[in-house]
Amino acid sequence: MKIQQLVSTPQLQEIVLDSEDLLETYGEPITFYTYDIVPMATYFDFFNARSKNEYEALTKLIRTMILDENGKSVMGEDQDLPIDIMAAAVVKIGDILGKSLG
Repeated sequence: MKIQQLVSTPQLQEIVLDSEDLLETYGEPITFYTYDIVPMATYFDFFNARSKNEYEALTKLIRTMILDENGKSVMGEDQDLPIDIMAAAVVKIGDILGKSLG
């Protein structure tokens, strides 16, 4: 296989947060979008920040990765999400990025 066959344009992917706890708290699934492919630097920054518990760096990265259906960030600099939603989003994004290795 030639490497050219593996090149693709990042696509927005819908993510659904629907754990029992979130459904109980919010009453319905929560959706957002993220790209299925990110630049290598973003990929490594995400996993390094997550594994080293660098929460400030992780928060900055996550703000650029939790998007609406048009690919725009849903949070401004002075905005945040409830911690339960943010934590669930980090896990889901990590699952998607982890799959890009395999």
